[in-house]
Amino acid sequence: MLNSPAPSNSSFSSDLPPMPSNPNIQQKPFEENPPKPSKTKLTFFALTFIILLIIVFFVWKNQYQIQQLELASSKTEQQASFPDNSSSAPKPSPSPSFLLQGKQSYSISQGDKTVPQITKAIINPLDPKLNETQTVQVKISHTSPVESVKLKLNSDNHQVETDMTLIEGTATNGTWEISWQITDTVLYNYLFTITAKSNDKTGSAGIAMRNTL
Repeated sequence: MLNSPAPSNSSFSSDLPPMPSNPNIQQKPFEENPPKPSKTKLTFFALTFIILLIIVFFVWKNQYQIQQLELASSKTEQQASFPDNSSSAPKPSPSPSFLLQGKQSYSISQGDKTVPQITKAIINPLDPKLNETQTVQVKISHTSPVESVKLKLNSDNHQVETDMTLIEGTATNGTWEISWQITDTVLYNYLFTITAKSNDKTGSAGIAMRNTL
């Protein structure tokens, strides 16, 4: 009969020598978060950046203004070397307004009824040519005898005024006439002014055929 060996009461122990430590290797503690820059540094960098932007802006603005001044100066020199002659160029004359031809009549109404009343004018011809004879008749009535009647013509270049003559009726209700030679053009300025005087009142009336000046 075989006898089993008796169990040993001794425990297992390692006979390996301890691992030598390296004195040159230093163990550092583990850092979960890296160090953050301080607020003072961030403020400094921000202010420096803003100051640089301001300096760049003012330098650019100064250069821009200099360029604009040089451009304006060059334009002024060009204008001075090439004067504007448009003012000396002749301006085209407007077309004369239309006139009826031949003998024409005008009815006249005055606001003041106490003065000599010029009621009608007959112009023959209404469209006179230069140096042509024109005849003008006007009918005038008033409570007192009309002593004088004058006709003034405003033409293109001058004015002329002439006495009219009573050819029909009486001094209180009659027709006055004048025949004259048109010695100036009436293309743009062509106005009549009739003035009738009595011993107490003066009445006048105007007829504008052309008035573009």
